[in-house]
Amino acid sequence: MTVIRKACRNCNRSKRKCNIQLPSCHRCVQKGLDCVYDLDHLNTTNHYSGKTSDFWLQLKDHDRLGHCLLRMSQSCAPGIDPHIGYPGKKEPYEYIRLGYASIPEIVKEKKPAIFIHPKLQLHSTHAKHLAGFIRSGVGDVTFQDFTRLAQIDIAAIPLEEALTACQALIIYLAMYIFSPEESERKGAEDSLDVLSKWTNNLYTSALTCQPHGRSPWQQWLFCESVRRTIVSSYAFFMLLDNYRLGYCTNWLFLESLPFDQRPGLWMASSAQAWIAAAGARTGPDVGERLSSVHEFAESHAGSDPGFCGDIFMIMLAISHNGYKRTGA
Repeated sequence: MTVIRKACRNCNRSKRKCNIQLPSCHRCVQKGLDCVYDLDHLNTTNHYSGKTSDFWLQLKDHDRLGHCLLRMSQSCAPGIDPHIGYPGKKEPYEYIRLGYASIPEIVKEKKPAIFIHPKLQLHSTHAKHLAGFIRSGVGDVTFQDFTRLAQIDIAAIPLEEALTACQALIIYLAMYIFSPEESERKGAEDSLDVLSKWTNNLYTSALTCQPHGRSPWQQWLFCESVRRTIVSSYAFFMLLDNYRLGYCTNWLFLESLPFDQRPGLWMASSAQAWIAAAGARTGPDVGERLSSVHEFAESHAGSDPGFCGDIFMIMLAISHNGYKRTGA
């Protein structure tokens, strides 16, 4: 697993402040420079390996699904207290069931889902892993399709196909991780490591293998699809860990991941609507304005802006800040 340094090479060399955005920081975009980040390893291990992370969590409010560990953790002891949360709470399960497992029906209706946009133009060979979901939701896919997908060598296929393969795998896992059929549950459990590897591959490949020749809207849709898929993958592990264990060691990394938090851009159905939602005059003027999950959630604590119906933003805000009841 990797995290970005505090500045890209150009900003670091010029001793200038870097806003650390992917695929390019603001200064590099303005100057037309190739934006390159060096990567450091994040010393975090996966729960499924039977190991624990090397920081101690001190959390107070266990009523919420998510906790901002950037302000609640401190490196003072090895391991994690397994009693900091309440395993088996229904909220994480409901997020997976209503959020992720509902994606196929949204995709079938040709509406923007959490990380899949119907207007993103991809070659049919790159989009084939989502074809069944697009045709008929969950009615045209099987568990055998899931097992075949999980056998793909993700490093041997183009980035565009790797994106849709990762998206399809997340949907399949959401379908089968709580299946009443033992064989399906086991198959999903066995594929969790596959999703982890695929997400890491998508994360690192997107830094260097961006497709070219797209319009500004299509380029933004592709990059935002990659960003949202990565965030959603780590959020899936976070939800699963919260349900089973009551805590998640990947939360710190999840909160550092970027996406474009401007409401309305993802829900736009045309380039013109996308430009209007950004308050820009032309496509190139829209650009990218990325924020980390942490910055996004903190900026919306205590508010309920609706996010133009964007389920991705709604899920992140509620999971981090808790549900704000009317009149509360």
